[in-house]
Amino acid sequence: MYVLLVLVGALSLCNAFPNGAPKAACVNMTPHHIYFNLTRVQAQTTPSPYSVTVASNLYTAGGTVKVQIVGPQFEGFLLQARHNGNTGPVGSFSNPPTNTKAVTCTSGSDSMTHANPNAKQNITLTWTAPTDARADVMFIATVAQVKNVFWLNNKSPMVTLAQGHQKEGNHV
Repeated sequence: MYVLLVLVGALSLCNAFPNGAPKAACVNMTPHHIYFNLTRVQAQTTPSPYSVTVASNLYTAGGTVKVQIVGPQFEGFLLQARHNGNTGPVGSFSNPPTNTKAVTCTSGSDSMTHANPNAKQNITLTWTAPTDARADVMFIATVAQVKNVFWLNNKSPMVTLAQGHQKEGNHV
């Protein structure tokens, strides 16, 4: 019986996160997947086959931007909008497409992730800028093709806060 409990416990540690990225991934965007021998899965060092694209290179406070993860089929992802050089997400996501969901890392629906391990490809996500937006943003994603194959730091081009829409004294 003891051996069975240890085996079941070990197997549970070997699972990826099929229902979305864990809260522990919010800052460094690392999925924390573990191999069956309990060693941590490392990110790929080859160029990523995925790109993060945006429908517009400008945004306004409270406005929306369509963001797309493009490339071959994948099972998991974590996506956030961030100010250049910061590790905290800004804004919020809404209208999650099939097999995805919005999650909270620091405040309501500020990140998007997978809802299950079903295959996804070229998904389009909707981001809403904060109403007090004050700086340019970029979108950053971790994309897991499968549990043991993932790429960090898939970044969009910088999205500029439209002139005249920055708060006084907060120009970046």
